[in-house]
Amino acid sequence: MFSFFKNWFGKDQGELKKELQEEATIDFSELSDIEADVEKGASTAKPAVGNTVHTELSLHPMWEQELDAEKKYTLRFLQAELPDMARGSISVTGFSMIPGPSGLTVTMFFRNSLDHPVRFKNLRMAIFLDDKPFARMKVDLSEMGAIPPHTSRPWEMLFPEESFLHDNFTFKRWKVVMKAGKSTHVWPDLLELDPEMEKRMTERQKDRLESLSHSLPPIPADTVQVTGFDIAMANDGRLVAGMLFRNGMRNMYNPEKIKITITDQDGDVVAKGSVDASTVRVKPGHSRPWIIVFPPNVVKKPNANLRRWVLNVE
Repeated sequence: MFSFFKNWFGKDQGELKKELQEEATIDFSELSDIEADVEKGASTAKPAVGNTVHTELSLHPMWEQELDAEKKYTLRFLQAELPDMARGSISVTGFSMIPGPSGLTVTMFFRNSLDHPVRFKNLRMAIFLDDKPFARMKVDLSEMGAIPPHTSRPWEMLFPEESFLHDNFTFKRWKVVMKAGKSTHVWPDLLELDPEMEKRMTERQKDRLESLSHSLPPIPADTVQVTGFDIAMANDGRLVAGMLFRNGMRNMYNPEKIKITITDQDGDVVAKGSVDASTVRVKPGHSRPWIIVFPPNVVKKPNANLRRWVLNVE
């Protein structure tokens, strides 16, 4: 804990101000009961006046006990540089990201503009590098305790290597993001493999699918999206295509039939048809790959340019 201070002392205040990253804000109403609680009977703060809230520093009792006056001043200075918040919102602002042998240690302010204390429980957190997702994980924040109204509480967490979506560390900007359970978009990033398919896959193929399921952007809630991830024309004229079903609904996705159309780089239809999809079963919040094989008599363009291709599923 407190590893971020190792990189700080010796810097002047102008340099410290540059450590603050972009703030990620969500409305508290977007959080589900398993993600956060509000303690409505425990408020001692005066109700906010106007549309914005000015926050003060709030330290966890352990931080209050362990940090000396100089470190507390550093945190108080950084918190003072944060902008006022919109009423009824919570936010997170990163201010230190340190790579290590086990992953990335990130320190951030969790901010509360409500008139009551807020307790975070299980949240989905992510690191974005230049607006692209780099790491994602679910984290239990119950040890952080209740954040008093109109305050910002610093907290430190480790994003382990297994949470990384790729190995590219080249970036100019970074930020920490919270994802709420009631938000309009979801991440179907839990990969599930059919046991028979898994037996035929190499570890490299499994890793590639795992990385794909994590790196794709969120999809609108209550929808299913299908992404093509591999395609090949066999020597006997069959067309084999791999697709990833992503379920953003609250129930199992189990279609009876689907219509599939594949077009090539020139925009020509390579193959199309209605297929039995009764074996496709995708759990809520999960991604599942599926392989479709078009026989030679269905392939309309055997010499298709498949360097770029488009999959359409209805």
